[in-house]
Amino acid sequence: MKKPIILTALGTVATAVTALCVAGYQKSMLGTLPLKLPKNMTVTAHTGCEKTKDNSLESITAGAEAGADIVEIDLHFLSDGTPVLSHNKPEETASLPTFESALEILSELDIKMNIDVKVTDNMPEVYSLIKKYGVEDKVFFTGIEDVKVPAIKSDVPGIPYFLNVSVNSGKNTDLDYLSELVSRVRLSGAIGINMNFKEASPELVRYFRSEGLLVSLWTANNKKDMSFCLKLCPDNITTRKVTLLKSLIK
Repeated sequence: MKKPIILTALGTVATAVTALCVAGYQKSMLGTLPLKLPKNMTVTAHTGCEKTKDNSLESITAGAEAGADIVEIDLHFLSDGTPVLSHNKPEETASLPTFESALEILSELDIKMNIDVKVTDNMPEVYSLIKKYGVEDKVFFTGIEDVKVPAIKSDVPGIPYFLNVSVNSGKNTDLDYLSELVSRVRLSGAIGINMNFKEASPELVRYFRSEGLLVSLWTANNKKDMSFCLKLCPDNITTRKVTLLKSLIK
């Protein structure tokens, strides 16, 4: 018995719609459809970006020239308390750029600076220099684990900071776990979390955004990792290859 023409037609339409939906899903997963990125999403130039030397003044200008919204530096201190650009404890004989010289450059640029705090030995001096160059609204801190929070709150009041967290990737879709993480961030006074992109999930990003907290991901340096990060739609992505990431976003 033949099916009525209308049923045959509907079946054909349903098959076509299903095919389109599947194709659309596949394209979305492959990253070929436009993504709705956060309106104010930023790109941070990791120190040493665009093949410059880590924690060099050239790295700051290179990040700005490549179109980054934010440039990153690592903050450490000499034994006399002088803040310098260094990832590890600096040798006293080393010739390192000073934090002040970085702020001097920052004050002339239309860009923000992520100050990755390695130790909190002399944060009052850091605060004094920030105020000296009038860049209070152009800087924020990362590298802030829970143990560093008291020094940040007392020594550099009013400067925003992200809480550095290690997320259990086996629980990054669990709402109870995410709720506890949000409570921890709120208790710290941070504006959001700075985390390894490999530990992130869409659920985590959406949950934090629903709670008014930011998610910053580090450090994506190739197309595969950048594409993964972009699909999560975070508030910030840190990379050494700013030009490449900006081209993918476009």
